Amino acid sequence: MRRPAIFGLLTLLIAALALTACGSDEPERISARGRSLEVHTTHPVVLDKLAFKDVNGQHRVIRPRASNRQLVALDVTIVNRTSLVTPLLIDAEAAQIGDRRGERIDALDPFEASKLVDAAGEDEDLYSPFLWGEVELDREFQVQGWMVFDVPKGLILGSLWWDEVDSIIADFIEYRRRR
Repeated sequence: MRRPAIFGLLTLLIAALALTACGSDEPERISARGRSLEVHTTHPVVLDKLAFKDVNGQHRVIRPRASNRQLVALDVTIVNRTSLVTPLLIDAEAAQIGDRRGERIDALDPFEASKLVDAAGEDEDLYSPFLWGEVELDREFQVQGWMVFDVPKGLILGSLWWDEVDSIIADFIEYRRRR
């Protein structure tokens, strides 16, 4: 009588361990919650350039403004759990990235910051679609896309500040309080 129960329990344990060991290619996501919205994001991805095709099929590239700067991309998901319909204006003032010491950098408009090129290369559209513009977000729906920032090299990228409809801070690094 005990053998089938133990065998079943061992089978479940082995299956659970196998699923855990497989892992995932998905990057770790950071989540933060406001009154009516949730922000989910990946850790910052530092880039030399960001290439994409626009709606007309033209190749475009975003590069940092200066040699002492770098591009940072975040895969951001905004979730509406409570409000019937939430109109969002996702622009430069909706999101900022930086450190908790006061250095905050606004998001870039990827369409204005980019330049036309003949060919963009094999990394084209790796960081698209973009999260930008006006969005009507129904309850229990979400919108996802990449946001781009042009930041000084050496800036500690510790937090994402979301300030559209809700004020939400998503921390990439753990801040410890001093006692």
